Amino acid sequence: MKKKSMILSAVLAASLLCFGGNADVSASSAHHDEAEHVHATHATASVDGGWTVTEGRTKLDKHAKSVFTKAIDGLLGCDYEPVALLGTQVVAGTNYCFLARLTPVVPDATPYWGLVYAYEDLQGNVKLTSVKDLPLGE
Repeated sequence: MKKKSMILSAVLAASLLCFGGNADVSASSAHHDEAEHVHATHATASVDGGWTVTEGRTKLDKHAKSVFTKAIDGLLGCDYEPVALLGTQVVAGTNYCFLARLTPVVPDATPYWGLVYAYEDLQGNVKLTSVKDLPLGE
């Protein structure tokens, strides 16, 4: 279990570095500038505006599942299966980074991994901000 948690934390840290962590595209211009300098941190050492890695507690709770479901509502062409909540970022609301298994809705489709970013505002409204393919094994 500890190894799984370490792997998921490494995936989040790598994804934030590789993809720039630009999960929220409209919360505020100040947040946009900060998104260019994302910090992956351990859950017990969070940084204001930085990402908090959900190390040791990557399982999706009821609220995280609800955020994920709302974020992908209406998306067509792919099945999205949330696997883990990799991290959160508190801004004027909360950004979420999920690890998900994506399966195109076509015959004989090969599933692949992706990062699903969602933003939940202070009123509980959720929107999908981006989906990034994880190029594993390429």
